[in-house]
Amino acid sequence: MPVTQRPQGTQDEVIRISTDDARSAHVDDLLKRQRSMRGDSDLSRDRAGRWYYRNWFIFMVTGALAALAAWAIVEPYFDDYIYIQGPIERLQVSHSFTSRTVPGNEFGDFDVDTVGWVRINDEQIWLVTQGKLLTTGGEAEPLDITRLAVDNEIGVYLEYLEAGNSSVALGVFVVLDPPPHSDQDASMTLGQRSARSTAAAILLFPIVAAIVGLAIGAVDGAVCRLLRRALLAGVVGLLAGFIGGFVSSIIAGLIYMPLNALAMAQEGDAAAGLTTFGFLTQMGGRALAWSAAGMAMGLGQGLALRSGRLVLYGFLGGLVGGLMGGLLFDPIDILMLGVDKPSAHWSRLAGFVVIGASVGAMIGIVELLARDAWLRMTEGPLAGKEFLIFKDTMNVGASPRSDIYLFNDDAVADRHAVIRAVGDNYEIQRQSREEPLQINDRPIERARLRHGDRIRIGATTFVFQARQR
Repeated sequence: MPVTQRPQGTQDEVIRISTDDARSAHVDDLLKRQRSMRGDSDLSRDRAGRWYYRNWFIFMVTGALAALAAWAIVEPYFDDYIYIQGPIERLQVSHSFTSRTVPGNEFGDFDVDTVGWVRINDEQIWLVTQGKLLTTGGEAEPLDITRLAVDNEIGVYLEYLEAGNSSVALGVFVVLDPPPHSDQDASMTLGQRSARSTAAAILLFPIVAAIVGLAIGAVDGAVCRLLRRALLAGVVGLLAGFIGGFVSSIIAGLIYMPLNALAMAQEGDAAAGLTTFGFLTQMGGRALAWSAAGMAMGLGQGLALRSGRLVLYGFLGGLVGGLMGGLLFDPIDILMLGVDKPSAHWSRLAGFVVIGASVGAMIGIVELLARDAWLRMTEGPLAGKEFLIFKDTMNVGASPRSDIYLFNDDAVADRHAVIRAVGDNYEIQRQSREEPLQINDRPIERARLRHGDRIRIGATTFVFQARQR
């Protein structure tokens, strides 16, 4: 066996590694580099980063707040039942109502079981047999017309039916001792109230989609201090949401109305008087309707930045988020908040917030699952935030027109670096003559990026990450 002899005059050298050396950042960098070459996918997770900069969380909170704002705008004009209040001018007990008693009847023939009628503000209101009496404490009791008397101040929640020049009011909830009514509401006729509520119902989808689209479109630019992008993407999101919401409301109506009619025909002892099949049909119809509206809510940023990838993420995220939020709407309304109530405004609030949050979160999650390459900021003002590489050429620098804007850093040039897609790979190139660009602590002019590479520009450090194929 051959023996290798050490040349004369050489001595064994002892390499001494201190604890500080073993724990140094240089060792971590070498280990990361080695793991990157092996293809490990979790080498650069930023556990110290601020988790609230994750896109899915930002979009979720933004979508929820935007939906809350939409609810606050629409709700004062939207009525589940038309409300009228005033002293009883006349009271009549009657057990039968037929449409033939309507002056100039254009309804055709139909009958409704009633306990009688009252006249309030010169409006005749028939009280249905299945109606409820709401006491001062808010409890719902079976409607007993003998508890009403002429000159008593009451409020009535009613269904207002119109056909041509004919109309009829069917009272469903009667409120004893109602609180004072505003003069503006008191001066409106039932026809005016019905027209206002109908207009609010028509604008419901477009307004919700527009405000959620505005917020989700603008929020990423706002977080990154790119005010021009935020304004542009927000305006585009507003328009796309409103137009898309209006179109989707037509589609939603075609989807929802037949399923709702089928659900309402399934009467039983289950929630809201529906059988289990009817309740599930109602849920399914509303989910499909809201998924149609959700498709338009996430398009703003992608359209504004002319990125087909972001448009696709927004479309898919909005579709899935609207579907999920729509599925939760009826359980929140019926199972959690009860059915004996004249107005679903609180459940509508909860449902809108769930829909907005679902749409926002799903847009972020779809982006998270489908993205190919991104930069995670590990040091800098937005540490923890991930910047998607959403187009073939992206500029990085101190100019607000940059795709990745590094603000408040004198060591960053306006056009500091550019990232390009080259086939299935990405490369970075220095653009500034004065300011350095470092990859893994080495100054470079141009380099191909590999998963786990640390990019340092001024005081900011990114980790390049790519989906492993």
